[in-house]
Amino acid sequence: MAIEEKSLLDALYCSEEKWNDVVEDINDDDVEIDTHTNTNISPSLFWDDDELHSLFSKETQTHPNPIHPSLSLPRKESVAWILKTNSHYSFSPLTAILALNFLDRFLSTLPANDNHPWLMHLAAVTCLSLAAKVEETHVPLLLDLQVEDTKYVFESKTIQRMELLVLSSLQWRMNPVTPVSFLDHIIRRLGLKSYIHWEFLNTCETLLLSVASDPRYTMYLPSVLATAAMLHVIRRLEPRRAAEYESQLLSVLTKNKGEVDECYEVIRELDSISNTGLSFHGLKRKMCQGQDGEILSDSSSVCKKARVEQQQQTLSPLSAN
Repeated sequence: MAIEEKSLLDALYCSEEKWNDVVEDINDDDVEIDTHTNTNISPSLFWDDDELHSLFSKETQTHPNPIHPSLSLPRKESVAWILKTNSHYSFSPLTAILALNFLDRFLSTLPANDNHPWLMHLAAVTCLSLAAKVEETHVPLLLDLQVEDTKYVFESKTIQRMELLVLSSLQWRMNPVTPVSFLDHIIRRLGLKSYIHWEFLNTCETLLLSVASDPRYTMYLPSVLATAAMLHVIRRLEPRRAAEYESQLLSVLTKNKGEVDECYEVIRELDSISNTGLSFHGLKRKMCQGQDGEILSDSSSVCKKARVEQQQQTLSPLSAN
């Protein structure tokens, strides 16, 4: 009997049969369905469409305006500090992405000559503080937050005053649409619940953070960044079926292929000089190990490649002798 080849990315293939399976698998306790209607479509799918349309309509409202080129280098240093401190305190990736959104929106309101180093660092500390208060359950004291490569140390009252200035500049919109909003939507919409699928989400988030310091990051809407990041992960994991998944993703997110391809090339270029490849190898191994009871077929291209890489790593010390 032939063994059906399974993959983490199969869930991204949204055929009509897949959607019917999702509807049938929904627990009656989770979703209340009106039995007096004649439709067989779950109301949750209509809710998903409404949510997606809402994300599309709101993403432009909280997307930063173009930042003056003179602020590119100070921004890069501020982003690096935010990411280091975010990692130091084990904050979630969403906290870092929120902080970057706050920072970019604030910087887009500054004039070109307002790029004093102390102001850039104060803005970074302030934006991470605000993001942590929004997303984290435990937030360090403002003085304790300034631990990573701190050239300037600001008093708590100075940061608090800066928080009010940033909040005013952002018009108090502290729940922006980010790339994670779309990643999370796809994960939930396609019923991706296993540990491996959350690893896929985490890999996409890590990829986005690894390219965030580049000024081109701010050129693309969150939906475009999310789509391009998912496509990059998919093409690294299963290149032979990438076109299949790409078609489905573009269909769900209704994005212009040319714009997504342009963003994808930027991400691919930046990823080629970063260390995110380690995450891909780790994800491949976990997929083949079948975490949470999901086991891939031995014929899976992902598993074959992962086994070859593991064998090469094991044999390389012997070859050196």
